[in-house]
Amino acid sequence: MNSLHTLATYAQSGLIFMVVITVLVAVHELGHFWVARALGMHVDSFAVMMGGLRKTDLTPGLPRPMMASRLVAMVYVAAAALTAFAGIEGWAPLYLVGLAILTFVMPVWVCLRIGALYRMSAADSLGILGKTAAVALIILAFGTRMKGLTPDNIMAVLFFASLIGILIVYYQPVVHKPEDAPMGEGHLVIDGEERPVQFRPLLSRRDKHGTEYSFLLLPLGGFAAIKGMHPKPDGSETKIEQGFYSKSAFARFLVLFAGPLFSMLFGMILLVGLFTAVGVEEPVNEARIGAVLPGKPAERAGLKAGDRVLRVKGESVQTWFDIVSRVRDHGDQPLSLEVLRGKETLTIVATPEVDAQPSPVLGPDLEPTKELRKQAKLGAIMPSIPKPISVGEATKLAASMPLRIVISLAGVVKEPSRAKDELGGPAAIATQTRQAAEQGLGSVIFLAAMLSLSLGVMNLLPVPPLDGGQMVVAFVEMLRGGKRLSIQIQQTVQTVGMFLVAALFVSIIALDINRFIGK
Repeated sequence: MNSLHTLATYAQSGLIFMVVITVLVAVHELGHFWVARALGMHVDSFAVMMGGLRKTDLTPGLPRPMMASRLVAMVYVAAAALTAFAGIEGWAPLYLVGLAILTFVMPVWVCLRIGALYRMSAADSLGILGKTAAVALIILAFGTRMKGLTPDNIMAVLFFASLIGILIVYYQPVVHKPEDAPMGEGHLVIDGEERPVQFRPLLSRRDKHGTEYSFLLLPLGGFAAIKGMHPKPDGSETKIEQGFYSKSAFARFLVLFAGPLFSMLFGMILLVGLFTAVGVEEPVNEARIGAVLPGKPAERAGLKAGDRVLRVKGESVQTWFDIVSRVRDHGDQPLSLEVLRGKETLTIVATPEVDAQPSPVLGPDLEPTKELRKQAKLGAIMPSIPKPISVGEATKLAASMPLRIVISLAGVVKEPSRAKDELGGPAAIATQTRQAAEQGLGSVIFLAAMLSLSLGVMNLLPVPPLDGGQMVVAFVEMLRGGKRLSIQIQQTVQTVGMFLVAALFVSIIALDINRFIGK
């Protein structure tokens, strides 16, 4: 029953994670949508989530019948359930077998099946799978320097890479479609003839303005497709009626800014409501674990929020400062902690991590002193209790959060070594969601609010294709009296921006891998 409870907990956390991300992106895109509409731009579609289901039947003409996709999906789910259950029970051989099936057998089978349906050669469909695996291994090597890796570490990374590879193969008909083609419309060349292939939403409807509202398949965000957003070599995008580029540079600047603005306003609204209804967390100097940071020694050792620490290195502790003072000079050697979890007393051994850079030493009042030195840390956070505040105080505090995020990002740029502690990708967010779900609705709302603020701030970075980068282009055009930049300059800026965003993405994923493998 304990294993089933654990599986249910992870399933619940996964659902919460998908709902939170989907809502936050939908709010962001709603900003673009509303302002574009208000400024006279036509929005072709507003979609929640990404991707769609292929509606075009491609089975006619196949040399032999194929197994029903539902049966393939059932085998996939059964293999995933077996792997998860074996991992929770600690059945290592069965876990590795299940992971190998998910990582190698199923992806190859599914890609060959889709490839046959699309009349692709085995080399082409498996080549895509191989490329995603190669990229994953490169990121893995970058993040860990190939130290301390185990077979299940490698297969776990390749498993997620295989899912991406399968999606790329599945959406091949729309990968190379023209930029101005209708959403979800693609094509394949079958027996020398071009054949249209259509992907459709799970649910959709069209309003009187011609905008399609749709609910798609994959919990990977969403989008607002504004008419005429793709620059043309001849500059004809400026002639498209109700198009994005047919409006002034200032109007485009406002549309681009609306997305990050809505994200930050939504995050602040959530925080104001949370702070006034529940309160602001105020630290309590008790020998109790308030929370554990993802991938840190405390989490890896099995410490959990709510654990009361009784002894550290065999010495009794009464306050959080007692814990800090005994851990910080211990170095990176195994450390024994005796904790009370419910009615059970446990002995947990954790190996602290020593700061790469000196940090302020805390005094008995838990305030930073002027002394700086490298300290050993477990990655646990002291407990806190909610303290109610007024609406005015809550608004002031919530409004300061975006600035705090900016200051934190600036600190990471100044000291890149802080990135491993302050930046995280999808895996870190998923872990934080699980921890928040265990702590209650208030923690989930707080996490959603901070993610929404972070989404707004990150999108203001002056790097195309992020909103901030496109805003810079629009601002430059405003300074030029509305004159468009040449297509060559636009393409160069876009290419450089894409490279920088890709580098940032790879770095964050590498941090995720590094953090969760435990390096």
